Amino acid sequence: MSRHARDAATTVGIALALVLTGSLLAQSVLTQLGLTEAAARNFVFEEVKSPTRPEVGRRSRIAHAGNRAFYKLPPASRGPAATALFAWAKAYVDSPAFRTAYDTYRAGTIPQERQYARTVDEEVKKQIDDTLAGIEQLKQAAASMPPADRARFLESITQQEAPLRNGEMAKMLKANLEAERAARSAGDSAAGRAAMERYPADPNQLFARRLREFLNDTTDVNFSARTISLSGGADGIEFADPADRTRPWMWQLAVIVGRDATTAARAAAEAWLREIDR
Repeated sequence: MSRHARDAATTVGIALALVLTGSLLAQSVLTQLGLTEAAARNFVFEEVKSPTRPEVGRRSRIAHAGNRAFYKLPPASRGPAATALFAWAKAYVDSPAFRTAYDTYRAGTIPQERQYARTVDEEVKKQIDDTLAGIEQLKQAAASMPPADRARFLESITQQEAPLRNGEMAKMLKANLEAERAARSAGDSAAGRAAMERYPADPNQLFARRLREFLNDTTDVNFSARTISLSGGADGIEFADPADRTRPWMWQLAVIVGRDATTAARAAAEAWLREIDR
């Protein structure tokens, strides 16, 4: 084997070893936290779909799962687990599987351009033609009326028919229909812009927002905040100080899981952000 071939084989071997090691570490942390791969992926997508962190809240399914998973670990194991979990999440978000799922979901949230079966002029012409056809039927029905009644009825019909034939009604219908379609188009455009803002084409932009929210919410965590355990488990923990009960839910969870896990999570979030911002 040539030197170049040996070098190439070595490089491939190292890369494969790193991939396998990363995969094993990811599986290890998920198992450690009591999560399956499918469950972890679902939680990532719940984070994608959630509107904003304050609206998700500490009582959400993803918050409950994370709370329980980290709380059951020994404090010394929580920091490494947080680091490994962020590494798994980043690898999944960078994977083709996630990108395909994200693109499919995103496409379903963005309104499609509204299509009309007829142009404004065609729609106006149809409405007028349909109305005139109805008037002709009324004229024919008037033949069975008594002469005096028929004369008054036909005079009334003629008055209604005039604006349909002289173009007045067409102008009014066209103006109304154009305004109606313009309003719908503006609404669709606004909804489309909002959807694209919420779900950018590059999902890393969405996760950058989430990471910044996490970092902002956990900048001043008081790990000495007094808590009360109502059930003996993570789900029953409440804060003694009423002011702490109004804190962001990520702040509250940071207190519950502790300094080591929070410090490791913040470091991983900052590293991920730096990579996104490069």
